[in-house]
Amino acid sequence: MSKLYIAILDEFPDYMTPTLVAHSVLAAHLNFQDNVYYDNWLQNNFRKCTVRVNQKEFDKIAALPDVYLGHENTTLEGRKACAVVCPRLETPNVLKFAKLWSPKLDTKS
Repeated sequence: MSKLYIAILDEFPDYMTPTLVAHSVLAAHLNFQDNVYYDNWLQNNFRKCTVRVNQKEFDKIAALPDVYLGHENTTLEGRKACAVVCPRLETPNVLKFAKLWSPKLDTKS
């Protein structure tokens, strides 16, 4: 079964992550609405996976086809920090082996 992957750049502060993800996923939904794989996922599956990735992994994910890149204007100088990957038949290794997102232990993020 396919999943929608949401990759968050590890430099992005945890306290802003919900806002980043909400904006990015909504924009990705609008961007992917004509994609057959996305439509199938939306109607029949709706599984999601949120991962935390470093810059090198983020760059690999950003280079994949059918990826929406989101940002927040006031955080990380407006750099892209969220990659929403359209569901697909095969999951790229960079996503398979990415670590699930969880809050950083340091509360000053």
